[in-house]
This record gives sequence, C-alpha cells and structure tokens, in this order.
Amino acid sequence: MKDVLLLVGAGQIGMAIARRIGFDKKIIIGDKNLVNAKKIADIMYNAGCKMG
Repeated sequence: MKDVLLLVGAGQIGMAIARRIGFDKKIIIGDKNLVNAKKIADIMYNAGCKMG
C-alpha cells in the first residue's frame, strides 16, 4: 500500500508543496478548473512525480 497526497486547488504554490512533500507518494490533483489540474499534472508527471 502506498501513501497518497491529495492536492486540491492546482496552482503554483500547491504544486511546489506537493513536489516537496509528495516524494515517493502517489499524488492526486483536484481543481474546479480541469484545465489547471491537467496542466499541473503534466508538469509534475514530466518532473518524475507519481500521479494517481
């Protein structure tokens, strides 16, 4: 079983925090604007984060 980090409100500050504390965790991103969530997810995925 993996630890999970939930990022709600996909913005630059949230992304920075999630990248810092989300090491070796599965990260789930939620935002009321789907375009923002997908954009942040793509950036984090390309940086090597594990997305859920």
